[in-house]
Amino acid sequence: MKNNFNTSIDFGSSKIRLGITDKKNLNKNFYTEKDCISNLRIKDFNIIKSKEIVHDLIKKSEKEFGKHIDNINLMVDTPDIFSIDLSIKKKFEKKKINTEDISHSILEAKLLIQKNYKKKKILHIIIQKYNIDEIDYYYLPEDKIEGDNLILEIKFICFDNLIHDNLIENFKFNHIYINQICCSSYVKSLNYNNFFENYKKKVFLDIGFKKSTICVFYEDKLKFINNVPVGGDHITNDIAKIFKIKKENSENIKKKLNKSNSTFSDNSGEILNKKNLDKEVSLELLNKVIYARIDEILNLLFKDINLLNLIGNKKNSILIFTGQGSKILNKNSIYLKQEFDYFSEINFFEESTKLICESGLNFINSINDSEVNVIPKKVKKTGFFEKLFHLFD
Repeated sequence: MKNNFNTSIDFGSSKIRLGITDKKNLNKNFYTEKDCISNLRIKDFNIIKSKEIVHDLIKKSEKEFGKHIDNINLMVDTPDIFSIDLSIKKKFEKKKINTEDISHSILEAKLLIQKNYKKKKILHIIIQKYNIDEIDYYYLPEDKIEGDNLILEIKFICFDNLIHDNLIENFKFNHIYINQICCSSYVKSLNYNNFFENYKKKVFLDIGFKKSTICVFYEDKLKFINNVPVGGDHITNDIAKIFKIKKENSENIKKKLNKSNSTFSDNSGEILNKKNLDKEVSLELLNKVIYARIDEILNLLFKDINLLNLIGNKKNSILIFTGQGSKILNKNSIYLKQEFDYFSEINFFEESTKLICESGLNFINSINDSEVNVIPKKVKKTGFFEKLFHLFD
């Protein structure tokens, strides 16, 4: 029996979130989450605790939504996710270039990636640009174009086979089949793009539990993505170590600072002395500790980016902080070094379980002319890529 609903799970390092929506009635939906600490790095991968958490979320959702869940779409971020840019050139000698020609070129590029990265799994295949006889097209022209040369610029987002196989097996424990695994930061930023339509150049900086991700968009097309294994948990550990306090108290300090209006340049010598803390904490020193770690995250994420070449001048550009780890910056000023000062505005975007899960659900239901579906979407109305790329698998 065909399911009339979609289910998306965001599998994070500190939380697992589930969203379910009715295909025929989008107003009928349910969202829930639970804390769950998992290690998603290859070298010490550990998601054992998640089995029971996923079981509880599934059962709760089935009860609330009145539907049996046996397949999902999974959103996940790991510090080891990476992207590969590849250009492939074909000669056509004034032949009219059609969609089948393009599909074969993309298939050739995909096979090349698989041959050279045998231990990696492709999550996303994104068409960056079509170049036909030195004329750039950012979307596939509706009419066939006659040309001598076609150059396709393609971005592949990948992660390790080990992580992929472990996730598949982990969900089998709960008799759940995974339709598709997506890069969470990429899928979320695609959805959040809609909230910043007035900007051509958008940089999303997602500070998670033990990783941070940057996604750079130009005119709603992904230009760059990068991950580093440093996140909000590292800030918590820094505070605990420097002030010699318990980790749970360190986390409480972060939450209290998020509610204050103190800035990272505050030299007032103000003291935090709340009853749940082990000792008095100097706000000035606290700010320095946090800023040092944030500065490191920014340096690592921006390390391989030439923003001037990638997005041009500051006009019509915005830096958007997302993720649990960025909450500490929301009411505290952050001063970017000159080499990062390419933005006309900085925004702290408040996420929620509903928004995060909606990102996955919207990705499932949308037809994106820039993205080749690694696993075809089973929908009645199919677009160009849905029709052609089932041959990839």
